[in-house]
Order: sequence, then structure tokens, then C-alpha cells
Amino acid sequence: MNTNKPCLEFEIGSSITHATSASTAIYKKDCVLDICVYKFGLAFSEPVRAKLTIKTKSGDLQFDDIVSASLGTYGGDIIGDANVTLGGVDPGSKHSEALHYFYQQMDELHSEGWKRYIFQNEARLRGSQLNNFKEHNTILNQPVVTGPWVDPGLRLKVAEWLTQPMISTWYFHKDGVYLLFRVQREDSEKAPQKMGSYLFTLTFESEAEFYKSFVKNEYREDWIKLLPAELNRMAQERAQTEARLKKMGIAIDEDYQDPPIKALE
Repeated sequence: MNTNKPCLEFEIGSSITHATSASTAIYKKDCVLDICVYKFGLAFSEPVRAKLTIKTKSGDLQFDDIVSASLGTYGGDIIGDANVTLGGVDPGSKHSEALHYFYQQMDELHSEGWKRYIFQNEARLRGSQLNNFKEHNTILNQPVVTGPWVDPGLRLKVAEWLTQPMISTWYFHKDGVYLLFRVQREDSEKAPQKMGSYLFTLTFESEAEFYKSFVKNEYREDWIKLLPAELNRMAQERAQTEARLKKMGIAIDEDYQDPPIKALE
């Protein structure tokens, strides 16, 4: 066992002081006015990887192959978001190996209670409905972010995986924390159908930081007051889209429920 393996631990919505004291890794602090970023990083070429524990109210999520992490605070000591880079697979790996690694992470997230998130203005569609749509990330001629292509329950074969955009993002939520799991792919020039290089990254955001993006930037600090009206507008948009899709014979995932927003309770 490599005793020099750095260990990181943090919880979104908790103190940065606790995160730095609970970690054996050394963070580099960088601040602009009252916004601070605490960075930890290793080179991909280094053999060592860090262990990361992300704590939540109902359980921990762990990764053993962390290359870098950055934690953000905004006008205080509380962690509002975090960006994490996974070791993933070696450059020039087989697409099948990258796909296997990807689904290992999906299975881990599912086992730890992370649930799929669909934007409140987008139709609730499972991956089983994928073949009803010809263009990626487009439904009824409108762009979508959390459509059936990024249903975590979908299991793609390599040929189907290669039809995905070069950059794809899967959205999750748990205990008021939102997670964006992003995969960036670059196909090999010599054997694009067999091999490629990948970058796997995770972005964790607090409820506040996530929903602030739903309002105009200049009104971010008034997000709690402005969000209900925006959510109502989004709900109407979803209802209209789903009604049109139902008329086309496309099944809606009626079991999907939007996550509760604690700040609005």
C-alpha cells in the first residue's frame, strides 16, 4: 500500500477549515476579493493518485483515483462548490475500457443514493425513449441538457457510445447537493472507432450555487425571491412539451419527481 497517497475530504455547505484540517493533501489558496478557491493537484504522469471522500447527510461518496480538486468559497468560510478531476483511463485506451470505467462510476453514484436530475423545463424522458429522437440534445427542435441521452440508467454499447457528443454531462442530486458528471472524449486519429483519450470531471454545487444560475447574473443574490416565478415558467414549458410528446406516443417518466428545494420550504 502506498502510504504517501494523499487523502482529501470535504462536504458541500460545510466549513473549508474543516475540509483542509481533515485532509492530508495540501491546498493552495487563491482569492479575488471575497471569492476564494482552494486547489490541490497532481500530474497525470505521476503514478500516485489521491483518495477523496465527499460527505453528505446520508452517506459518503469515495473515489480512489483523484488527480485534482478545487473548492470554492464565496464571501465566507462555507464551501459552495467543488471541481474534481478523476484519473480515469490511460490516454489512447480502448473505448470499451473507458465505457467500463464510466459505468463503474455510475453504479457507485447509484449505490450511494445519487439520483438523476432533469431540468424543470425539460421533458421527463428515460433512456428507453432515445430512439424516438434523431438529433442529440434536441427535442421538438429545442435544445435540451438533461434528455434521455444522459439517463444514468441507460447502458450503451461502444458503437452507441461513440455517437455521443465529444463532451457530455450527466446531472445528479442528493441531500440538496447537485452533481455534474462530465465526460470529454477525443478519438484516436489512427483508430477512432477503437481508441481514444478521456477526461472525467465532477462538479459539486450547493443548492444556492446551483439555483442562482437560474436567474440573471445581476440578480443572483435575490435568487430565493426570484426562483419561484422562474420554476413556474419552467413547469409550464415542461407540461407543454410533455403534452406534445404524449400525442406522438412517446412515454413520459411520470415517476420522476423534481428534488425539493430547502430554501423555498
